[in-house]
Amino acid sequence: MVWTIVLALVLLSALVSEDFRTASNLVNVARQAVVLSLVSLGQFLVVVSGGVDLSLGMIVKITAISGAITMGGFDERLVLGLAIALLLGLVAGMTNGVIVTWFRVPAFIATLGSMAVLQGIALLITTVPKGKTSPLLGAFWGWRLGPIYGVVILMLLIWTVFWLLLNFTVWGRHVYAIGGDVRISRSSGVRVRAVQVSVFVVAGVLAALGGVLTAARAGIGDPNAGFGLEFESLAAVVIGGASLLGGRGRLIGVFGGVMLLSLIGNVFNFIGVDVWYQQLLKGTIILLGSAAYVGRRRGAAS
Repeated sequence: MVWTIVLALVLLSALVSEDFRTASNLVNVARQAVVLSLVSLGQFLVVVSGGVDLSLGMIVKITAISGAITMGGFDERLVLGLAIALLLGLVAGMTNGVIVTWFRVPAFIATLGSMAVLQGIALLITTVPKGKTSPLLGAFWGWRLGPIYGVVILMLLIWTVFWLLLNFTVWGRHVYAIGGDVRISRSSGVRVRAVQVSVFVVAGVLAALGGVLTAARAGIGDPNAGFGLEFESLAAVVIGGASLLGGRGRLIGVFGGVMLLSLIGNVFNFIGVDVWYQQLLKGTIILLGSAAYVGRRRGAAS
């Protein structure tokens, strides 16, 4: 369903706006979707396992700021900046996973608290743009292989890897099984806690990578980085047909949700629609997508 809507939106937009039809615009849409796609991929893994992560947007923010400050505009500090950003994402994800699994705090509450803590730390570091990314990282954001940006190729490779992991590995089967029924999974010998923690860790690292690419795009550590991404990623997951109860969903649907949200912003900007109407449409699509999923579940149950 979501890909049908994406196709319809593309065709309609091509008829309405000549600028939308240009190859450069379509390539840029794909590049602008990279950060949202990485965060949505992490969110999907958490949701399929039966949880939710509301801290992903703040992880993007704090890693973008810390990475830019560490690099300071020098290529010699690029590796250190990347390492610190990814380590922060790993630690944040690990913390969320431990709180949810070992202390049995509901994922919604645990990650909401993490979001507040990370926001406070980010505000403590800076409230204005700070730091500067290395020239090499900035060059990578603009680098192309033929007509396709390198960051888009990186995104597709990452999604392909996780598609293979979810569909052809024991870990992937366990992620779906835990989301379907934790008790049955535990009685079947699945290491539930380890898998749940690993999902939060992966989500944190993917968000951190999104933070690095956000800094690469802006060239600085922007304190507004990652704003609203936790909810947009959740929207992409819901629109893509994944169940918020866990255990159900496919990456192809979530990727369609990412492209739909990215296209909405792009198209509305071309035709001059105000931001609040964009948010209204996104909210409506989320509600319709959720309702359609519930309807399918009820039909299958009857």
